[in-house]
Amino acid sequence: MVPFLGAVFSFVLNPAKCLEATVQVVGPQATYGLKVLNNTLYFLNGPENVARIWKYKSVITTPNVQTFVLINVFGMARKAVKMYSLDNSGIQPDPIQGSNVAPHNRIDYRTHAGFHKLLNGVHLPNFYRRWSSSFVRRLESMCIGSEWREVPDMMQFWEGPLTASLNEAFAGPVLEKLNPNFTDNFNKFLPYVHGMMMGLPRWCMPQAHKLRDGLNEDVRQWHALARAQFKESDIAADGDTDPWWGSTAIRERQKILGNVDNWDYDSIAASDFGLLWGANINVHTAAIWTIVEVFRDPSLLARVRAELAAANVTDITSPEDIEKILGLPLLQSVHSEVLRLRVEVQSVFTSETEEIRINEWRFPKKSLVLVPTGPAHRDPNFWNTRDGQFPLHTFWADRFLAYPQDPRSGPIRKSEAALLKASRKQTQDTTPKYISAGMNDSFMPYGVGERTCPGRFFARREIVAFCAKVVNELDIEITSTEKEFAISPAFYGLGTQRPLRNIPFKIRRRQVAC
Repeated sequence: MVPFLGAVFSFVLNPAKCLEATVQVVGPQATYGLKVLNNTLYFLNGPENVARIWKYKSVITTPNVQTFVLINVFGMARKAVKMYSLDNSGIQPDPIQGSNVAPHNRIDYRTHAGFHKLLNGVHLPNFYRRWSSSFVRRLESMCIGSEWREVPDMMQFWEGPLTASLNEAFAGPVLEKLNPNFTDNFNKFLPYVHGMMMGLPRWCMPQAHKLRDGLNEDVRQWHALARAQFKESDIAADGDTDPWWGSTAIRERQKILGNVDNWDYDSIAASDFGLLWGANINVHTAAIWTIVEVFRDPSLLARVRAELAAANVTDITSPEDIEKILGLPLLQSVHSEVLRLRVEVQSVFTSETEEIRINEWRFPKKSLVLVPTGPAHRDPNFWNTRDGQFPLHTFWADRFLAYPQDPRSGPIRKSEAALLKASRKQTQDTTPKYISAGMNDSFMPYGVGERTCPGRFFARREIVAFCAKVVNELDIEITSTEKEFAISPAFYGLGTQRPLRNIPFKIRRRQVAC
């Protein structure tokens, strides 16, 4: 029997506060139901339960989540969105048993496969090269000199070049050439998403709808120009990049979406707008949080700079240098700790055909089962805090590092017996090791199950490369008076959380002593 809690008003008005209060009552590993109006949301917690999700192939992300966002946020026509609702074939190459969806209408599987090919498959090196080259070029053009420059907000300052670079890596340079304000409008749209997801009408949010209409029109114009101008001979020697569509993935995506029943050019434009939004919404915020944490701690900044210098990292666009960066233990620990602390994702599951059985729990078919990251990422039964010295609501750069001569180090809390056994081991090795194994069911910043974010391999590259580039070349002094940054409730459950207030800072080119 799942315990039920009725909390419609608190959940709708402030879901973060509601769920955090619930966890305080039932514990971080409890499974419970939350009644919201006529629906019951089931929250599945605990590593033993989460482990079963990875193996549950009949569980799929509910189509209603995708359709809800496509209609309310990106303005897609309902007849086109309906094709998502009708697609019950799953995201595996073989359709779910009992599905009768025509191959060309398997929109969920075919678009998901395209994401994987681009973001963690054969095209990932080209994709990263396009992003890093674009970002380095944009950074060089920014007005950052040898004198201190005061800037009112860290997030806004870096979101522009990061967003423009990622959009160019996906879609090529045409969008920005057609509308030089595309990136600014794209980022201005972000704060309105929460209200649009609540279904607020146009008259309540005229600016949000105006921005969305303009962004959709920009994407339509890009598509029209690319359809008219693209030739196979435009594809670069890498076999991937082109100046019109940007990449193989986008070219193939046009063919896939163009064959779906009830889809037209407007539907494809809204879908690609959604693709760009989904790609940008979380990774840049995580990257910026990373440099916030590094630069607010002078000793950590010195350690990261020393680690980069020892590895001789000089060029983030170089395949050799990005591999070096990905192997740096301290920087990897900083990256992972930012994700643990700052990411709140609600992975949503359902089964259209049968009840979901997770250990002793039984969830009716077509019910919504959510796996939240927050309780898992702040579970004192799992994570090491060094006996409370580094609480889980705070940032600890070394949390994911194991020091061979320190048995109390490492991300996972050890029992007294394990500590005693580890203390008996003798070693001369003092090199810390980044630990990521054994945490799949408690550390899940990219979601859980077969729909784990396909962009996680690129996201890791962007976050650590951005940090390496900024730390190597710039000095930053954070001037905010906040010791612990308050978090905006508007983005709860959508991924990387954003600060409630601006983070002011000063910046200049790095001053290196001779």
